[in-house]
Amino acid sequence: MTDSSRPTSFRAGRTLVLAMLGWSDAGEAASEAVDELQQYIGVNRVISRIDDEDYYDYSMQRPRSEFNANNERVIRWPATTMTGPIIPQSVEDAALDPDIHRIYTLTGSEPSLRWRSYAREVIELIQRESITRIVIVGALLADAPHTRDIQVFLTSDDPVVRRDLGIEESKYEGPTGIPGVLSHAAREAGLQVVSMWASVPHYTSNADNSSPKAQLAILDKLSELLGFEFDRGELLAEALAWEKQITEAVDADEDLRTYIRYLEEARDVVDSEAATGDAIAAEFERFLAKDDHRDEDGERGNEPRS
Repeated sequence: MTDSSRPTSFRAGRTLVLAMLGWSDAGEAASEAVDELQQYIGVNRVISRIDDEDYYDYSMQRPRSEFNANNERVIRWPATTMTGPIIPQSVEDAALDPDIHRIYTLTGSEPSLRWRSYAREVIELIQRESITRIVIVGALLADAPHTRDIQVFLTSDDPVVRRDLGIEESKYEGPTGIPGVLSHAAREAGLQVVSMWASVPHYTSNADNSSPKAQLAILDKLSELLGFEFDRGELLAEALAWEKQITEAVDADEDLRTYIRYLEEARDVVDSEAATGDAIAAEFERFLAKDDHRDEDGERGNEPRS
């Protein structure tokens, strides 16, 4: 976790906040959180829209037929868009709210083709805008209870960033998405990179295809890292309503209710100040033992339902 009592390098200079719809965006929590960020601090100057058909397989990501503001039918093509702050007209304007003059965003559909070429194009845009730091935001489905705070983890492969923020290096090895490719390309270009991942309860992934509680957790972590303020009221109300909706659905399913109690117990052990490595391991083993319990017919007694 970051130490909010001390300033960080990510609160100075120009920082790009990046989130992509697709594989790395469970419940669309990351992309919707960054969309909210754009609205809160006025990051709405379009710098570039990347919709080159060389990057998208339209049989996998279909364009949409829609009506525009003039009631004319248009085709919306899959794309990613880089936005930035409105350029201040004077020194006095820039001094009114410096937060909105240093944060940029990149959002949209994850490209399906030519990732290396796409990454080069994005890095060129970043360098053209004199951006020096990137925060890559994602969301993963996890064995996490919806009744507890959504955990958001920060990692970096840059030892200077890790020391500055008090965070750890990611040990992950395996398949990656375009955020991972962009992270690698940015580091090779000499940019500082932080990865931010929210843990979305896997059994909620189909709840209106949205997770406002995870969105709020991401925005809280972004505000802590980047040093801006936002009005939490509306999103907090949506998060509470979402949690109530999930709880009502869980209450109707005894197996799922039992499974979530195990998740809550395991989370409480990990969150306890008195928790030790042995205690956490013991709780994990107890969870596995109960989850492996089978009834007299040989069926798994506590199998969660997807």
